[in-house]
Amino acid sequence: MSNLENLKLALDRRFEGSEGLEELEDITKYGMSGGVGGFIYYTELTDFFNEHESAIQETLQDMDLTMEMLIKNSPDGTFRTIRQNSVWLVVEEYARLRVEDELEPSDQEMMSAFGTKWHDRL
Repeated sequence: MSNLENLKLALDRRFEGSEGLEELEDITKYGMSGGVGGFIYYTELTDFFNEHESAIQETLQDMDLTMEMLIKNSPDGTFRTIRQNSVWLVVEEYARLRVEDELEPSDQEMMSAFGTKWHDRL
């Protein structure tokens, strides 16, 4: 299993079920800085970062974020803050993608919205 798959699996487990989806919706609206269980304390963030470091770096690259950008956006410039921001950014991106997937109507829902006779016989 790839590093990205391991990261996604860890986040899928953390945010499973309807309660997890509600949390993800909150994250997309308000971000991570308000506090999300499992991603609050530096020890939690450090453990998560260490376990998924390469996948986090790859995800940040895919988001066109550089280390220089992370350093500029870290008020104290410590590695601890950069690590925290990296984890939060990745979780926020995961939340955005998951919520978009949940909100996107299925093909069946799209077709039924038209209410055409040919669709009703399918």
